[in-house]
Amino acid sequence: MFQGMYTLSSSMITQNRQMDVISNNLANVSTPGYKSDSLVSGTFKDELLLRTSNNMSGAIGGSLGTLSLATIPYRTYTDFSGGSIDETDKNLDFAIQGDGFFKIRGQNGDVYTRNGSFIIDNDGYLSLQGVGRVVGDNGPIHLTTDNFNVKSDGTITDKNGKEIAKLSVFTFDNLDTFTKVGENAFSTTAQSKKADTNILWKYVETSNVDPTTEMTNMLASQREIQSAAQVLKMYDELMGKATTEIGRV
Repeated sequence: MFQGMYTLSSSMITQNRQMDVISNNLANVSTPGYKSDSLVSGTFKDELLLRTSNNMSGAIGGSLGTLSLATIPYRTYTDFSGGSIDETDKNLDFAIQGDGFFKIRGQNGDVYTRNGSFIIDNDGYLSLQGVGRVVGDNGPIHLTTDNFNVKSDGTITDKNGKEIAKLSVFTFDNLDTFTKVGENAFSTTAQSKKADTNILWKYVETSNVDPTTEMTNMLASQREIQSAAQVLKMYDELMGKATTEIGRV
């Protein structure tokens, strides 16, 4: 009975974590450049073997007691697939056509994002609201006018064709070191390199969240939590009867 209670309780904890991830995805369905997350879970035994690399004889297939079947969340993975590209007709909107990220210089260092819905801050710098200033070929991009044009290579020119600045796109050989900072930016220790990627002006990349899939997953998690709670209630009633009735005998 106790093993069943451990298993059911751990399943409820994991599904609650899953609900948190799904809720965050749904909350950012309209956030430009947002990349959806997914939670990967497994048994306590699998996670223990994964972390210790314990593949010695007898480890696999051996018993770890009542906790061996307990479900635990492994980790959260980010889906870096692209969202759709929408035309906005706004001067400060940019989208990357292909792989790569914009670099944003914040107070705590550089972060990377696919969100090209920028603003001009109080000091005249092209910025991502709440995150930091957009970094171009020569550092943070300062705009002296809001009447400009942008070429596909990211070159920003004034109305006379004079270059003001150039947007840069950065790529990475491996995204495994990316850590989410806020909702749509990532920090990393990996080395970046500039990419020869087209930039679409007056366009923005939408979130890659699929609301239908997320709602389906949420309903499945809710049902699993409800089912586990009902069985736990039955276990609790059985233990109560065992304590009172057996005690009288």
